[in-house]
Amino acid sequence: MSSSAFARVALLAAALLIAGCNPDTVLDVPDPDVVRPGTLTGKSALPALRNGVLGSFQVAYSGGGDLQNGGHEGIIQLAALTDEFINAETFSDRINLDARRVTAANGTMVALFLDLSRARAAASTAARKYAQFDPGAAGHAEMIAIDGFSHVLFGEHYCSGVPFSTITDDEQLVYGDPQTRDQMFQTAIAKFDSVITMARAINSTQLESLARVGKGRALVNLARWTEASAAVAPVATSFSYAIEASSNSARQNNGIWHYFFNSASFSGPIAKEVGPFAGGDLDAEDTGGPGFDGETPFIVALKYAEATTPTVLANGIEARLIESEGALRAGQGAAMLTTLNGLRGSVGLDPLADPGTQLSREDALFKERAYWLYLTGHRLGDLRRQVRQYARTVASVYPSGSYFKGGTYGTDVVFPVSADERNNPKFQGCIDRTP
Repeated sequence: MSSSAFARVALLAAALLIAGCNPDTVLDVPDPDVVRPGTLTGKSALPALRNGVLGSFQVAYSGGGDLQNGGHEGIIQLAALTDEFINAETFSDRINLDARRVTAANGTMVALFLDLSRARAAASTAARKYAQFDPGAAGHAEMIAIDGFSHVLFGEHYCSGVPFSTITDDEQLVYGDPQTRDQMFQTAIAKFDSVITMARAINSTQLESLARVGKGRALVNLARWTEASAAVAPVATSFSYAIEASSNSARQNNGIWHYFFNSASFSGPIAKEVGPFAGGDLDAEDTGGPGFDGETPFIVALKYAEATTPTVLANGIEARLIESEGALRAGQGAAMLTTLNGLRGSVGLDPLADPGTQLSREDALFKERAYWLYLTGHRLGDLRRQVRQYARTVASVYPSGSYFKGGTYGTDVVFPVSADERNNPKFQGCIDRTP
């Protein structure tokens, strides 16, 4: 779908949510294909517009349940097919993703790009409407933060060259120029800085913490570890911001739960023979049977055990992990271990001993990140960073060698931009597909 199409769909979804307060209003929509942004007016419409953004972001982030007799993958499920999941079903698009053999025309990838683009476009529109009708409100700051996190997710998961198009209130599509990976993170930082300023003005520690963790995450991706540590330092370890799920409709179900408990499509990483999750002490259960394909050992990750389980987007644990990495990069191995062991002690885990070398400390840090941030959409970004920032080889951090469903793993290390984006005359394909 083109940039114009996804923008129209995003605005349509928001408008229908607003109209949903009055069932008769839904029938009065004059053109269900293109909802005019200019009609989304008034302060009273903002809460419903906000809810529409959060609903769209949930689908893009953690997925949804049974949409038209099939699940809907979010970025967590698809990025997790690095080494957090293994494929346990027969759908070829997801098998190719699991095997690191991805094309821009891959149907699963096309849908994910649309969903994340829709969420980002809707958040941008909502932020603009808040600026018009309720500037500086908590909802205004939150919508900018969601826009910022959308940029971070694009930057961590996709190749350089993602375009960010917009649609104006007078229905003019403004095609966006492709952004490099680092430009996406820089854009996110600017948005998070705006949120921090707004949150301070309204004395919202929750929103300020959300923006600080997002900013720290973007800075780490830019190898600006000292700034990242400073950004997250005020964030309490107890802080958490989650994307909610619901049983109101299948679409609102937690999609990670759906793909484990409803369809047995993905199997947990304990089934893997190598990597940080092999034999690890994760909250998972070996069912003793196969997944959907009738062959793959089916191990259920219990982190999302209910359709209504929320999915953490940012929390104080991530803030401490960012500080740990800052200490590591500054040559302060003891400080890194102190922070990591503080987290471990909070849940009754034994402390880590100093492994003795910088290389082994790096291994320890990324293993801790793998466990603490399991199934929250961080893993692919961390694999990329190990190659880009820590001089690791692709084969040493990505699943490589023989693929268990036949053949060998491919060479992809990032997601390609959807082939449908070729409708944007400014987009000519990925600028590069390096980590």
